Amino acid sequence: MKRRVLCLCGAAAIMFSQCTTRQESVKPVEKVPLVICFDVEDYTSPDSVGMDNIPKWLAEIMTSEGVTGTFFVIGEKARMMEKRGRIDAILAMGAHDIGSHTNYGSIHPTVTEILENAGWDEGRQKMLENERAGFDELERIFGKRPVNLARHGGSYGPQLVGALSELGAGYVYSPISLPGHNVVWFCNTLNFHGEGDYGFFDDAYYRDDLFDPMLGALDSLIPVSIKDIDMMAFFACHPSKVRSVQFWDFNYYKGANPGPDEWQTPELRPLESMETAKKNFQRLVRYLRDREDIELTTFRELAGRFSTQRDSITREELAGIAGRVLEEKKVVIDDHYSPAEIFSALTDALCQVDQEGNLPARVMVRRPFGPLEMPVEGAGADRIPVAGILQLAKEAQLSIGETGHLPASLPYGSGSIGTGSLLALFSDLYLGLGGDSTPASYKVIPMEPCPSVNEEQIIREVSSCKSWPVHREDLEMDHLVEMTRLQLWTLKPALQK
Repeated sequence: MKRRVLCLCGAAAIMFSQCTTRQESVKPVEKVPLVICFDVEDYTSPDSVGMDNIPKWLAEIMTSEGVTGTFFVIGEKARMMEKRGRIDAILAMGAHDIGSHTNYGSIHPTVTEILENAGWDEGRQKMLENERAGFDELERIFGKRPVNLARHGGSYGPQLVGALSELGAGYVYSPISLPGHNVVWFCNTLNFHGEGDYGFFDDAYYRDDLFDPMLGALDSLIPVSIKDIDMMAFFACHPSKVRSVQFWDFNYYKGANPGPDEWQTPELRPLESMETAKKNFQRLVRYLRDREDIELTTFRELAGRFSTQRDSITREELAGIAGRVLEEKKVVIDDHYSPAEIFSALTDALCQVDQEGNLPARVMVRRPFGPLEMPVEGAGADRIPVAGILQLAKEAQLSIGETGHLPASLPYGSGSIGTGSLLALFSDLYLGLGGDSTPASYKVIPMEPCPSVNEEQIIREVSSCKSWPVHREDLEMDHLVEMTRLQLWTLKPALQK
């Protein structure tokens, strides 16, 4: 289940239905990648209800129309389909891209509940165990290993995203983005941002009078929606919701954790209305296929397209970013390098100066995670001599090598210097060593503890995970919000090949 993805219907469609596109001079149409995607979830409704039939015919219709998409499947749902002998549905879906929708879905404790107060290492290890097992099951059942995991409802934690980096997988419906970029790197993992309000075609396929206005609104909505974005997630439906009036996981609301004998079946739409639903889904697929401004693809293909990163940084590039840090007096996010990568590159370059006496022409990029605790913003000293800064660089390099994280602070004199101020200090010395003369000492500049670019929107989206109705009502998000802020050091745009 997903609560935040760029949706193309409901209230948003009505809002944009009056939009008109501005006529411009004739030029080639640049197609925006668009993924038709589904969240396949309901493992509680009895086999007799026929919920497994719906993803089957969704997949078969797309195959017959020559298009493809991505089915995000909860591990527990896949295991239930296998147990029921639904090889037909598994084969139909397997003709398309298969992604994970978490291993256990709405079963408590959810991802967020597990990570609510967990440290980085503890939480990341638990996510590795849970989600690697889910990937293994999906690969065994569908014959292809997922390369992406999509957020299920409000299930989120930066430790999960960090674990996906070890699994070599991306994170879809992420709350993390940058202005002008809805595909980014965060926690060293490719993140596809989902935005928009809840409201899809789920409740419309079964009735023409509901579906027709939504389909018609796409003429005005899509041109507006695809402006200035990297890609679009077109959420076609929760297959089970095409038939059911309620979400299946109302069984788990407010922390409830019923066993199979206690599962209740949601209220259902008439079985005969599914023929109308099939017809309308086919109309939607044909409509999207025939548009000239979008390119239908899968999240698997996009993961490959956006996965390229630079493995080294030149002296000139590093100097340019160091100059921005000092000029803007903040932790900057470069188009190609995260603040964590810049911090690490500066420490490596300064350590080479200390060892060999010269600035390197190029530094290999290391990808540490952000600090494990909030850095101090103030400075523990006023000015530091060059030898003292080089010693701090060595200590930072050692800390990164031992922990895989940026240091939250380093002691100096009677105080300590936080990560942001260390970044500024290393930037200042790096530029000084590359100039005609090097000052004997450098001023310590108080700096923000974490990157603040788009921070407000990111934190707002992360905090909203608390409101997912499946979660316990007393769930607290403060710890996960702070951990997210710390990992903003790993944030940067993801660029297409």
